[in-house]
Amino acid sequence: MSKRAEADDRGRIVIPHEIRERHGDRYRVVELEDRIELIPLNDDPIEGLRDAVGDAFDGRSIDEIKREARENARTDAIDDASD
Repeated sequence: MSKRAEADDRGRIVIPHEIRERHGDRYRVVELEDRIELIPLNDDPIEGLRDAVGDAFDGRSIDEIKREARENARTDAIDDASD
């Protein structure tokens, strides 16, 4: 489905009713090099993340995922500081 939308004088874009009915009322706006995309947000952000990355986190708890992300961020920061 393709619909046309225009921004009003305040920069607001109205998402057509049929699209909101199918995908909901909350979206993440992603700016890419040549376009923007609206990604529907689930009520459960973790469920949305799992939908986006497939089975990459299967069998892992949220605490494990957070711990690994923090460790990776810490390692990256140390590596950047030593460069």
